[in-house]
Amino acid sequence: VDPSIEEDRTTSLSNLVAMETSFHYDLADKQLAFKLREKLTSKPGLEMKGNGWFNTVTGKLSYVGTCKAQVKIGKDVKDAGSSPLKLGVGVRVVGADVKNQPKPQIHMAAKKGISLFDGPRTVLTAKAWADVDPQTQKFTARNATLKLSHKWLGFTKRQDIKLSAGLDVSWAPGAREPKATPFGVVRENNWALHYRANRTYLTYDL
Repeated sequence: VDPSIEEDRTTSLSNLVAMETSFHYDLADKQLAFKLREKLTSKPGLEMKGNGWFNTVTGKLSYVGTCKAQVKIGKDVKDAGSSPLKLGVGVRVVGADVKNQPKPQIHMAAKKGISLFDGPRTVLTAKAWADVDPQTQKFTARNATLKLSHKWLGFTKRQDIKLSAGLDVSWAPGAREPKATPFGVVRENNWALHYRANRTYLTYDL
């Protein structure tokens, strides 16, 4: 599973906190992986994000890092559910082997959230991003995600439930048309059951 497609945690550059960690267990391969993730933002619109992924069975280490400047079109409204359109341009690095030096790519991204009803419980989120090789000036990745999520606060006395479902769309270089795959997530506080990229896995946020 691509470590870059999971939810992220945001902190201020002036108030850096410990990196967020989680365990991932693949139900098919029966392999346990350990993930580190962090996203830092500053008021001028600079965003830095990093995800690291370590498979405890194979010993494979992969990582994704981005640094981009972004602008917001619209205003943030607390507890509204909807979010302004975010447009960003920067640099992205993807590595799957620590021995080989990855090539930085020009990174472009857009994201928008829309509340379907009053309040933040039911939200439709659309995001898209693409990478371009600065030397060849050709796309190396084109992806998009459309997600519908709903929260049940106080589902039980001790549990909040969040359901998410949608489509991941990828358009590989050289492919004639994009490919769409469904995904779904059931989250209960720290635990979550995921189906994504035709794989099922459990996660636990520490």
